[in-house]
Amino acid sequence: MTADKGQMATVENIMTATMTTSPPTPNGAGTAAAQQRSGGLHLLGKILGWLVLAAASLVVLGLLTVTVGPRFLPYQALIVRSGSMAPTIPTGSIVFYKKESSAKIKVGDIIVFNRPGEANEKVTHRVYKIGNGPTGKYFLTKGDANGAPDDWQVPAVGTGWVSMFHLPSVGYALVYLQSTLARLLLLVIPAILLGGITLYEIWHDRARGAQV
Repeated sequence: MTADKGQMATVENIMTATMTTSPPTPNGAGTAAAQQRSGGLHLLGKILGWLVLAAASLVVLGLLTVTVGPRFLPYQALIVRSGSMAPTIPTGSIVFYKKESSAKIKVGDIIVFNRPGEANEKVTHRVYKIGNGPTGKYFLTKGDANGAPDDWQVPAVGTGWVSMFHLPSVGYALVYLQSTLARLLLLVIPAILLGGITLYEIWHDRARGAQV
């Protein structure tokens, strides 16, 4: 009987030691992993949201640069709608011009002017020749893609607009974005994104508070 009691005591000691040294449940590790994933999604959502907002801001800035800027600053911005200056200035480009005295404009400069006889039509062509006629000095112009000079003479008086640089293909986007629908979308989409980011942050903060 004494030996049996000793054996039973040994078995109980082993069981107690086993229960004491057993590994902890994985609940803590699972919670930490879930919090880490939630934090990663939260950061990704914020980054994507701010990237879209930044893109929308750039579009709005571009529209203001083309439509409002020339009214207050000494430059002009026009969209090229024909291919007469290709490949130098492709169709759909937006060209920025600076004001220059006609006396400083030389052969090879690209200028914009009202087409003679068409007050509402602007032409961007290169100065091909500078001549003198009965009415004074004039520019003979030519499109880079055209085989011959234009059949008109541009009076070289006062000041004019000379091309500084151009942005290819941007004009197509700006033409579309100047429509009523596009302007509405530029207002609605950022507002929806801001609202979504705000709601997500509120939900995320509440979820973290509940886990704590």
